[in-house]
Amino acid sequence: MNGQLIIHIVIMSAGIILLAIGAFIGATDKGEKKLSLHKAFGILGTLVFLIGAIGLLITGNLRMNLAHFYLALAAVLFLILSIIGGIAYTKADTSKKPGLRKSHKADVAIAFLLILVTMIFGITSIKLLK
Repeated sequence: MNGQLIIHIVIMSAGIILLAIGAFIGATDKGEKKLSLHKAFGILGTLVFLIGAIGLLITGNLRMNLAHFYLALAAVLFLILSIIGGIAYTKADTSKKPGLRKSHKADVAIAFLLILVTMIFGITSIKLLK
């Protein structure tokens, strides 16, 4: 395993940890008292994921022919959708908030599921690339 791949794994693991902390804060926050902290961890986690992908792109190690790449792309898209949904939730009228909250939670759940499957494909891809 080369050093760039290890760095990619570390960066992506950091992104997962940040997103998990943000999701935990959002799930346990009653009355939206920690909303800014929830937003910060969610946005930071997504940015860390983008940095991990851009790092592979810069080094030339990005393999766009692997399923891992397409699953990761879908996960990042759902993370971005969740950020957009979260922003829309904070700016929405009270009557529209329940629907936006469900949409935001669904986007995050799909993103985490895609991240899990992406990790599995990434691990198997490492074995295939050897």
